[in-house]
Amino acid sequence: MNEFTKKIVTAIVVLIVFVVCVALVVIGQRNIGASGLMIQLVGVAGLVVLLWLYNRQYR
Repeated sequence: MNEFTKKIVTAIVVLIVFVVCVALVVIGQRNIGASGLMIQLVGVAGLVVLLWLYNRQYR
């Protein structure tokens, strides 16, 4: 796999993870109670990890 293909695959995976994390936050917001809060926290944690991975390359 060449460098261009790796970048494309990485971008697609990051985009899918981003959409899933945002969906978890939205779904968790609809549920009242501890289960909804936990779903939201998992989504926010995923978004924070994506942000950390993005910022890590610009140290």
